[in-house]
Amino acid sequence: MRQEKLTEQAQEALAISQELVRQYHHNQWDVEYILLALLHQEKGLVGEILKELGVNVEIAKQQVVAVIEKSPRIAYETQQIYATPRIAQLMQMAGAEANRLKDEFIGTEHLLIAITGEEKGDAAGILKRLSVDQEKVFQALQKLRGGHRVTDARAESKYRSLEKYGRDL
Repeated sequence: MRQEKLTEQAQEALAISQELVRQYHHNQWDVEYILLALLHQEKGLVGEILKELGVNVEIAKQQVVAVIEKSPRIAYETQQIYATPRIAQLMQMAGAEANRLKDEFIGTEHLLIAITGEEKGDAAGILKRLSVDQEKVFQALQKLRGGHRVTDARAESKYRSLEKYGRDL
């Protein structure tokens, strides 16, 4: 996956997720770390989508952390982390979702939609238990994005800008 085809928030989420792997003393980078990173982006689009769906982001974080903490820790510190095959599948699914939505960049919303589309995996299971599925994410995304497409790397920061920065005169 070429970094230049990711939005800034998506790049940030992937970087955070890799740092989380190190913080938890693991060496396998998996989808659950990406979900946790997306949940950590407090002002991010994924948080807005989940709030739109009535999901308590803190509870979601706790559930993801509980799953991550079950993984065995490595006894030594390493800079080398390994991406699982699920990461490659997730990125491929996110790219396909961006294409389906006619977006030019892969954003955090595409990562979330791809996670909900996983058939197996703890991240998808957590979202299902929180009543988050692809269709609901897509509907919330349409509401938040309006008719906007992802045409540049800063697209997520532009959604709902009138509501964020405007005021009723």
